[in-house]
Amino acid sequence: MAHARGFSLVEMVVAVLIFSLAVTAVLGVFAAGLRSTAVSLNHTQGVFLAQGLVEEVLAADQVEVGQWHGEFGLEFPDAWWTRMVESTDTPDLYRLRVEVSWPEHGTERTVELVTLVAGR
Repeated sequence: MAHARGFSLVEMVVAVLIFSLAVTAVLGVFAAGLRSTAVSLNHTQGVFLAQGLVEEVLAADQVEVGQWHGEFGLEFPDAWWTRMVESTDTPDLYRLRVEVSWPEHGTERTVELVTLVAGR
């Protein structure tokens, strides 16, 4: 009796199963990397938006104490901001706090920048 060459059905099923598990694991790693990239991109955009709000105060002729809220409009429709200017113990020195928030994966993410601004 001659021995048959090739793989049995059981060997093929096991090989396909192992290959499927490996591909699933690799795809999971790629998906996690894409999620991390999206989170990082949103955070970076939030920092740039907050920096722009800080620059508006620095470019103004005078520093006004108060609190303001707003949205970014069509460019970033889901993001909103809060800007607070507070007096400090030092005359003509103000604390500026800017928060930019946006929804991400069912939670609210926030970037906060705080700096001191000299009065004019």
